[in-house]
Amino acid sequence: MLGEEELEKYRKAGKLLAEVREQVRPMVKPGASLLEIAEMAEKLIVEKGAKPAFPCNVSVNEVAAHYSPPADDETVIKTGDMVKVDIGAHVDGYIADTAFTVATGEKAEMVQVVEKALEAAIAAVKPGIDVGEIGRVVEETATAAGFKPIRNLTGHSLARWDLHSGLTIPNVKETTGVILKAGDVLAIEPFITDGAGFVEDKKSLYIFRYLRDVPTRLRMSRELLRDVKREYNGLPFAERWLAKRMSKLRLELTLRELVGLGAFWPYYVLAERANGKVAQAEHTVIVTESGCEVTTR
Repeated sequence: MLGEEELEKYRKAGKLLAEVREQVRPMVKPGASLLEIAEMAEKLIVEKGAKPAFPCNVSVNEVAAHYSPPADDETVIKTGDMVKVDIGAHVDGYIADTAFTVATGEKAEMVQVVEKALEAAIAAVKPGIDVGEIGRVVEETATAAGFKPIRNLTGHSLARWDLHSGLTIPNVKETTGVILKAGDVLAIEPFITDGAGFVEDKKSLYIFRYLRDVPTRLRMSRELLRDVKREYNGLPFAERWLAKRMSKLRLELTLRELVGLGAFWPYYVLAERANGKVAQAEHTVIVTESGCEVTTR
């Protein structure tokens, strides 16, 4: 079980992140810059007394996750785009994670359905259930409306300094044998689509995470590895956050070297297999004796 001090830090992170989400939401409209949205979300998190738990993701249309705009990104939202904004904050390593989708065209129904799926999933959370029960209600909500859940994107448990701490929360019906208990902290995040229901890695790569120290002959690589380890403590970071350290080409080469050596974990951009549009909604919850507490309302 969580102690009172731990609970309060999870609650503080959730409360301020909910405020950030609602401040950023009106920015998501045609003509808006993806980079400005991401940087504003991260700036607000810091201003409210926390730090980003991962780079703000602003993923458009068939892109489902892991697109955090690079420093030179000039992309703007177009009418008809479906835009997902996924943000995280931590207070002393205690994490909150939330996401929303804005449809700027005729696909608003998909946003309503994914939000309904999220609420149904939260209502299902209680100690003693198989996590596959959460997936069942997400899948049933999506398919009843004519959409598909994305089978290979899931929610996850959270722990201090650990964004994916062991439990996987499916978005489809499964019997996993994994049982929830009071004190579990979960990011519940349905993804639904009008496409095939699967995502695939793209070649694009903008988010990384420190894994381990490795020997490297290059001074810049050693210094980057040392500084990332100290600054982010195992949480994901953006290429964009390091843009002032060295030239764009040198940074890309250094990051890819450290990925190749196994020092950094790469989060490749994920896109829907059939180029279907994707909607996402997410809240962080703490499992209680009688159900759950949503920290990011």
